Amino acid sequence: MARLLHGVDFSRYSERLYIVGTDDVLSVDCIRRIEHERVGQEEVFYIGRTPRSRAVNQSWTTALLTTLQCLYHVARIMYLHKPDVVLCNGPGNCVVVGIAAFAPRILWFKRIPIVYIESFARVYTLSLSGKIMYLLADRFVVQWPYLADKYPRAEYIPHLV
Repeated sequence: MARLLHGVDFSRYSERLYIVGTDDVLSVDCIRRIEHERVGQEEVFYIGRTPRSRAVNQSWTTALLTTLQCLYHVARIMYLHKPDVVLCNGPGNCVVVGIAAFAPRILWFKRIPIVYIESFARVYTLSLSGKIMYLLADRFVVQWPYLADKYPRAEYIPHLV
C-alpha cells in the first residue's frame, strides 16, 4: 500500500483516513513516514484502528463474531470521517472496509466509490478477498494480464504494489 500512496495526488484529498488493524504497527509507521515526508503539513490525516476480522487458522464460527466486531469499528470510523473514496488492497479487514463503504449505497445515503487492488501474488486466481471485492468494488485492479482476461470488470495495471 505504501507504494500506492506515493502515486496519490494528496492535494486532491486534503483529509485522509487510514484504517489499519490494531496489531499492524508496520503500516502505522509507514503511513506516518509518508505523511510527514510531504511538504506543507496543513492537511489532516487520521489513522483508525480496528481489530482483525479473522486471525490465521481461526474457525469460521468464531470468525463470524470477530468479523462483526471489526465491522462495528470500521463502520463507526467511516461514519465519523465520511470518506469520499475508498482505496483498499489485501486480505481480511479490506473486505470489511468494502462492506462498510458499500452499505450507505444500499441504504441510499451516499455512494462511496470503492477501488480494490488485488495482490501482485495472485497470478491465475483471485484471493478470497478479491472474489468478494469483485462484487463490491467500482474499480477492480489486477496486476497480471491473465486475471484481466478472466474477469471482465478487472483493469490490468502492472506492478502497482
